[in-house]
Amino acid sequence: MNEQLHALVEHTIAQGVGARVFPLSWNGRRIWVKQAVPAKEKVWHRLQRFLANVTGIPLLRPTVSPGGKAGLVNEANTLRKLAAHGVLVPDLIGEGANWIAIGDNGGILQTRIEDDVRSGNEDRVKQHITAAASALARLHASGVSHGAPLLRNMTIRDDGQIGFIDFEEDPNARMPLEDAQARDILLFVFSIQREFKKRPELLRSGWATYVATAGETAGQLVPLRKVIRLLRPVYMILRPFRRWLGTDALNGILAYRTLRKSLYRK
Repeated sequence: MNEQLHALVEHTIAQGVGARVFPLSWNGRRIWVKQAVPAKEKVWHRLQRFLANVTGIPLLRPTVSPGGKAGLVNEANTLRKLAAHGVLVPDLIGEGANWIAIGDNGGILQTRIEDDVRSGNEDRVKQHITAAASALARLHASGVSHGAPLLRNMTIRDDGQIGFIDFEEDPNARMPLEDAQARDILLFVFSIQREFKKRPELLRSGWATYVATAGETAGQLVPLRKVIRLLRPVYMILRPFRRWLGTDALNGILAYRTLRKSLYRK
């Protein structure tokens, strides 16, 4: 690795940069440095593990980052793997004991969408959602999964290409690929619903685009149907109490309803 880059990063960190992820200028381009953080496992993750064991559904297993150097190693390895599959991800520029340096992958998609919402550009908003859905389907078609494909973990370049960032989690180490991809779908759909609570047509459009790109016989839809079927009793219990539920629970119900109507429409 370039010794000058290593010295620059170490010097910046020693100055007390504060932010866990921070930009630097290097060789005339903007790069990003990500520092290691402790593991994030919480009580909820233990509950997820219990549910996965009881139900026999692997995609319910938690995929929390191991934290520390291991989390950065996960991300570096995933970046190399995805780049080899032609997925638009940041290039890996350097690695230190407790950090990695990556290239800039474009603007954050969620921020770009929020800007378009404020400017009233509804057509552009829909284009971004469908482009993101298509990009995720293509990522899955290449034989990999993301781990947390939320709108804030997607990027968009000036030419409209959708990319992906933030790969510290490694779902493939905890579940079969198709389950990991089904989990990706759930997180992506929930991300759209959470961002556009009053725009259900955007969720429907994004989901329809994903299915059209991946194909209705895509393997990841099998475990997805299984978990949707498993969650139906929970949905039926909570539905009468929608007005008293928290925002995330309500968004979960609405996203669930969209997926179920599509997956079991016949």
